[in-house]
Amino acid sequence: MTIPHYMACVLGLIFIIGETSRRGFAYFSVNITTMVEDYSAGIFLLTAALWWSKKYAKASTLMAAAWGYSAGGMLVPFFAHLEAYVRGATFRPDHPHEDLHAVIAKGIIWGICLACLVITLRNGDVGRQRTDIAA
Repeated sequence: MTIPHYMACVLGLIFIIGETSRRGFAYFSVNITTMVEDYSAGIFLLTAALWWSKKYAKASTLMAAAWGYSAGGMLVPFFAHLEAYVRGATFRPDHPHEDLHAVIAKGIIWGICLACLVITLRNGDVGRQRTDIAA
């Protein structure tokens, strides 16, 4: 399961560094929810990648949870921005509806999160108890 592991590192950094470089720390006073959501997704993904690297017993479960959280966190931003683009109406001033590149980027990120979630879940050992260890 190397793709979700590497993508957790990449997207984890993108969530944190990308959001900080795009909006800056001052945006915490404007919309703390957006910043906390992106930072927590990034930290969650990076923690899952670290656990995976260290081969912790629950690494697959944490990886699935991190990808699920990230996919859920991108659902509203992507579809709200897509709806604004389709309707031709800006709902939030910091998300202009003409910004098709942002809609595409959010869609790609959401798709990566979903794909990595499915790959992680298909791995087969998510949430499974180990039975080969003597009690």
